[in-house]
Amino acid sequence: MNEAQIRRAENWLFFRRWLKSPRQLGTLAPISIKLSMLAAKEALSQYTPGTPVVEIGAGTGRLTRALLHKGVQAQDLTVVELDSEMCDFLRNSIPGIHVIEGDATHLSELLTPELLQKVGVVVSAIPLMYLKEPLRQSLIMAAFSVLRPQAKIVHVTYNPKSPLNFWKNIKQSRVAAAWFNFPPGFVWQFQV
Repeated sequence: MNEAQIRRAENWLFFRRWLKSPRQLGTLAPISIKLSMLAAKEALSQYTPGTPVVEIGAGTGRLTRALLHKGVQAQDLTVVELDSEMCDFLRNSIPGIHVIEGDATHLSELLTPELLQKVGVVVSAIPLMYLKEPLRQSLIMAAFSVLRPQAKIVHVTYNPKSPLNFWKNIKQSRVAAAWFNFPPGFVWQFQV
């Protein structure tokens, strides 16, 4: 498939999956190219070839493609997605990446043992702002459990406030904003 065909297919898949479960997806359309590039740029600040990168909530792969475009090598990228149809789309449209179907709250069980505590950055597009606080915390704790020391989580959200503003013992900073995105999008960084 060429880029235009991929874009049409991912938009149609995303919309169908949104009709089935709007809260799981959090928005009507996949992440914009501009917002995905902002998030990928932030993630790349922690990346060198050979460093594992994990994306949770990969959806249709728009952020995945941005990570690859910005320089993450396919063999270093593992993506985790809950939806089986989206996992199939990821496998078919982005060859060379490792796709895992599963719940990111069990991230340390989903990843191979050699990746544990070696991951340089976890990138998240999970719509945390729509989840209850304990589930948000569980997802982020799972992500922290696989990171190497001083590594970070890069999270995309459609709310200018941190989806973890209730959690005071982690460092949180908004590192990018796409105000003219529809809806406006923001990139947050979390570290322990």
